[in-house]
Amino acid sequence: MKYMRITFFLAFLLSIGSAFSQDAQELPIQKLSFKKSLKMGDYLYSIGSFFNAAQYYQAVNEKQAGNSYVVSQIADCEYKLRDYKEAEKWYKELVDANDPLYPLAPYYYGLCLKANGKYQEAKTVFTTFEKSFKGVNSQTYKKFAKNQAKGCDLAIQKMQSPDTVKITHIGANVNAPYTEFAPIPLGDSVLLFASLKSDTIIMVDEIKKNNAYASFYASRKNGESFEKATVYEGAPFNSDNAHTGNGCFSPDRKRFYFTRCEMLTDSMKMICAIYLSEFKNGKWTDPLKMDDKINFPGFTNTQPTMATSKVGEILYWVSDRPNGEGGQDIWFSTIDKNGKYSNPQSCGRKVNTAGNEATPFYDSKTGTLYFSSEGQIGMGGYDVFKTRGNQKKWETSANMGYPVNSSVDDMYFVFDDNGYTGYLVSNRPGTISVKSETCCDDIWRVEYPKKVFYAVRGNVYDQDTRQLVLGAKVIFLDNAEKQIGSSVSKKDTLYFWNTKPQNVYSIKSTKEGYFTGSATFSVTQKNDNDTVRVDVYMKKIPNEPIRVKNIFYDFDKATLRPESFPPLDTVAQLLTLNPAIIVEIGANTDSKGDDKYNMRLSQARAQSVVDYLVQKGIPVERLQAKGYGETNQIAPNTLPNGKDNPEGRQLNRRTEFKIIGTIPGKELIYEQGDPGFDPENIEEDENVPEESEEGGE
Repeated sequence: MKYMRITFFLAFLLSIGSAFSQDAQELPIQKLSFKKSLKMGDYLYSIGSFFNAAQYYQAVNEKQAGNSYVVSQIADCEYKLRDYKEAEKWYKELVDANDPLYPLAPYYYGLCLKANGKYQEAKTVFTTFEKSFKGVNSQTYKKFAKNQAKGCDLAIQKMQSPDTVKITHIGANVNAPYTEFAPIPLGDSVLLFASLKSDTIIMVDEIKKNNAYASFYASRKNGESFEKATVYEGAPFNSDNAHTGNGCFSPDRKRFYFTRCEMLTDSMKMICAIYLSEFKNGKWTDPLKMDDKINFPGFTNTQPTMATSKVGEILYWVSDRPNGEGGQDIWFSTIDKNGKYSNPQSCGRKVNTAGNEATPFYDSKTGTLYFSSEGQIGMGGYDVFKTRGNQKKWETSANMGYPVNSSVDDMYFVFDDNGYTGYLVSNRPGTISVKSETCCDDIWRVEYPKKVFYAVRGNVYDQDTRQLVLGAKVIFLDNAEKQIGSSVSKKDTLYFWNTKPQNVYSIKSTKEGYFTGSATFSVTQKNDNDTVRVDVYMKKIPNEPIRVKNIFYDFDKATLRPESFPPLDTVAQLLTLNPAIIVEIGANTDSKGDDKYNMRLSQARAQSVVDYLVQKGIPVERLQAKGYGETNQIAPNTLPNGKDNPEGRQLNRRTEFKIIGTIPGKELIYEQGDPGFDPENIEEDENVPEESEEGGE
């Protein structure tokens, strides 16, 4: 039974303090005097035996009701035991007593109301407390109360629009009446977790006598149910004289990091350290405690999780070491190729708060850190949050909402490999307990709607030679022409990962010396992961002029005729897609008329084309009008017999453009859209779906 405030749980403190000493059992409570009962209650409280302390305080209260100190101690014991209904009752009595010696009673009463899901009542209490409290550390507690009131608003909002996720208790074959925590999915078939299993409250003097220590257990999954869990014996992780739990594997599954915790008998303080076991020669080595760089001496270090990134492997864990933000914080250390750990650093204020953070889990596929916090605005005590990033660079953390979070403590959120099912540890109603409905933590199943990933993969080719074009910038656009991803072409490039079915997308590719390549495609709804193959073809920019067909002018004038607009619109689109090129618009005439007249006419016609393109949004500095008159004839104007050649004259009356320069640094730019993920965190060679036969050109 975990009665202590969950802060202890963060450090892997498993409520051992709820036990009571053998001396406390020598005399029945009813036969003790008021004074002796109070003394025994105070003694048990001082050693953390809150369950039994509450019994003695209640006996005192029966003998002399209304003593504010006794009521306060009962309320505090019940709150630490996470029996929030009982705690609410006793704090309400203390608030009604209006004893000036207990100015914080309304604040804790509000916490109990909130834990019991009475959000509107709790908000009223917090708001009143914030306005009226004038005791010690008033500004700090006013801030706490204000944040708790915001948490009540958040809870009401989240519960009105719950997330599409199913949370179910995974049953008594895994969960026992005491505590289960730190689930680790081993593929689809086995769940590894830690547990302090007992059907009754564990006594302090029974810890060693009965080996009442937390250990790793395993349960085989059979369909949607779990078989009876047994102590894990596949490796030498468990200990006969220390609490063991909070494990994680390295990405290659050849290292296992986990926590061992020991209680200091003089202070009843739990100190935890991270241990490491390696898989060598077909078996796991005996665990070794990691050095002082990871296990800062005298402080707790626990709850490791592993991540991969561009810098290599990263170890994240929880510690109350100095120079953090306060309480338990999440720290990290990078691991180089030689296995050397960098100096630990805090994950920073986007993750850590003045309160406690706990139970990190890093999803390397999406670059997302999931963790629990009591310092951020939340629905309950500890809420699950998520943020994308790594090391010290994170987005603002987001609350996972309801029903992942509840009015009590929700921790150890972890996904299966498929990315849409996983596990959660919570003391929400429905757990198997030895006291109240919210005393104890169980493992719950998390099921989001099945995620189907649609990847886009392909190559960039030269349109004429069909050779690969390497090093081209590939831009991914949604159906609103917003950029949602980019890459650089290489052999078999992964353009994008999280596309959506029944949407139309386009790909643009740019490289110096080539016109912009383009491909459009749609994604078809599938039941399983799918990869769409889309190749892009690019045409080299030619050295010779390019003729624009079907450009017509009024007779003997420079006025463009309407039938000229469609082909010129095509030119405008090409220039828009290739914003770096500078072009010359060249107009030519046949040989009729004198040279000077033809030169003026062709210059005017070239200028008419430039004016039209400027109206279409092409910057004038990218356009040069050049009239060539009859100087660049490409066909004879007369036949060999001296007669007129209409076909030849028509060919000579032409408009052409040619690339004469580029604007350095000018790129094709689109408004940024929301890709729904960080492309830099995608591992190109892992978990790529099978390819379909679809493609685009």
